[in-house]
Amino acid sequence: MGDSNTLHKRIQELEAKVRELEGQLQEKSSVFSANGPTVSVEPQFQSIFQKAEETVKAFFSHFHADPTAATIEIAGQRYVLVRGSSLSYDFLRTIANLYADRGQHEAFLIGKQLLFDVAHVIGKKDAHNFHTHMGLEDPISKLAAGPVHFAYTGWASVDILPQSDPSPTDDYVIVYHHPYSFEADSWQAAGIRSDLPVCSMNAGYSSGWCEESFGLELTSVEIKCRACGDDTCTFVMAPPHRIQEHLQRFAPDFSRHQVHFEIPTFFDRKRVEEEREAARNKAEESDKAKTQFLAKMSHEIRTPLHAILGYVDIMLSHNKSREEQKEYLTVIQESGELLQQLLSDILDLSKIEAGELPLQYQRCSLTDLFQKMQSMAQGLLSSCDVTFDYQIPEQLQVSIRTDTRRLQQILNNLLGNAIKYTQEGSITLSVAMQSSNTLVFSVRDTGIGIPTEAHNTVFQMFTQAHETTQVLNTGVGLGLTITKRLVELLGGEIWLESVEHVGTTFSFTHPFTLWQDEEAQPLQQEQDTPPQGNGQHILVVDDNAINLRLTTLTLKQAGYQVSQAQHGAEALTLFHSDHSIALVLMDMQMPVLDGLEATKAIRQLEDSSSRPPTPVIALTAHALQGELERSLKAGCNLYLTKPISRSDLLQAIHQYLIH
Repeated sequence: MGDSNTLHKRIQELEAKVRELEGQLQEKSSVFSANGPTVSVEPQFQSIFQKAEETVKAFFSHFHADPTAATIEIAGQRYVLVRGSSLSYDFLRTIANLYADRGQHEAFLIGKQLLFDVAHVIGKKDAHNFHTHMGLEDPISKLAAGPVHFAYTGWASVDILPQSDPSPTDDYVIVYHHPYSFEADSWQAAGIRSDLPVCSMNAGYSSGWCEESFGLELTSVEIKCRACGDDTCTFVMAPPHRIQEHLQRFAPDFSRHQVHFEIPTFFDRKRVEEEREAARNKAEESDKAKTQFLAKMSHEIRTPLHAILGYVDIMLSHNKSREEQKEYLTVIQESGELLQQLLSDILDLSKIEAGELPLQYQRCSLTDLFQKMQSMAQGLLSSCDVTFDYQIPEQLQVSIRTDTRRLQQILNNLLGNAIKYTQEGSITLSVAMQSSNTLVFSVRDTGIGIPTEAHNTVFQMFTQAHETTQVLNTGVGLGLTITKRLVELLGGEIWLESVEHVGTTFSFTHPFTLWQDEEAQPLQQEQDTPPQGNGQHILVVDDNAINLRLTTLTLKQAGYQVSQAQHGAEALTLFHSDHSIALVLMDMQMPVLDGLEATKAIRQLEDSSSRPPTPVIALTAHALQGELERSLKAGCNLYLTKPISRSDLLQAIHQYLIH
């Protein structure tokens, strides 16, 4: 009996010992053992982070590893172990070698940005998962769990410094150390000192977690790094648009010397790459458009040039009747006018884009304007099976205040387009009231129509709805671009409606007011017969012998006396010796002394000799932006661009020589 009792007692002692050993073994089996707080904070935040320590410890207490299934799980979530140096020292050195052609500094920054982007995403996703799993709702609790989770997952521990203000507002800023940063440790273990801070993943992960916690866009910049020889790894975290401000406040206090900090922005590298790709595509599209434009310009210029040169050859090599010569000269004139229109379109577009195309408001009779459009259209449609008509309500048979020339240019372009693409049927020009101060002009045709996919591009520069040689004389693709710009310049908007094989309607609005009879008419009316001279003496200055001869012949036929000079210095000598010169036609670009300097010299000569000012008209082929202003500043009275019609030239001279 005694032996039985002794045995029973011995068994109880052994069972107690087993339970004690099991308890000790269970304690020893935990892979996480914190000997104290993982986050160092100011006293006012300690209670918040103590609660966070308990929450994170509870999360990581559910640890299970099964190498046979290649799984490491924490709280039911699979984790992956990665050697720290692979994500820092080894990675950055590899990237630096891959991008060595860009220089060591830029290559290093590329690697850092990659790591920041990856870690920022991981930080946001880990935070979202943890907040959901642990049921955290309060932003402060969400954020406080981050540094503890950070330490438990082996990134670094965290010391939050007193300069911090972790408020969920635009003023958010945290200044913090990362003791035991795995990234800095990997560089120190390799025995290599870096010239730049290396803890990009620490910065990315921590800013990602805090961004997810507070719903603020955040970034983080490392301003001290143990890999650079500093005593700590120190960071500043704030909204991207405020980070530079905080760096200026805090960096001097922590940095060994003033440095320029690279500010990472989440996926900024991708944004830059997308911008580069967009710029490259735009450049390619622009290059393609310019190539097409040059090809079309070559075709459009060579065609009338071929006609001009060809008919001149015929006239020089054969004796033709007066009627035949007149026919040939008409073709030459029309071809020259076409070339002039091409150049005018390009220059108009350039001026509009630069905001340098002034509007000249005057009286415009809508009835007269439409009748002029009818004459133009019927002349072009005389050999076609297409009818033209215009519609203008009785209440709009009035005069309005507008830039008549530009309004006519718009209608010319739209009607020309309709005529070009309409082989049969009709074309109608109309105007109607949209409101008490807005008109709607429309040009409707029964032509080939415009494909739906081209509706959004027909107003773009150098583009056409029909890129085909089956449509003859298609132009260079500037007409509708200029038309749209002019409509907008006049305060309206333009649109189109079109169905292929049915027809197209272009419409545009035009704000208007009625012309008041007491308003002055700023533009002189055109004269059928150019004004004639009365023997006045004109000095023509041009280094081009053909142009010099042409202008001289034009002026002599109009009744003027003419002297010639081939450059500015010769002109100045003639002007100085001959006081009968009543006007100077001055080319601008010439050898020896150009037109600008010659005009300045003429004005100085007049001032020094008390000679009355002589009108100087700049007559030049140089029609680019700024030339007008430079010419007027030099002392020219008027600026005319070549080619200019005989009538316009004589009219310009006449207004300065009226007695």
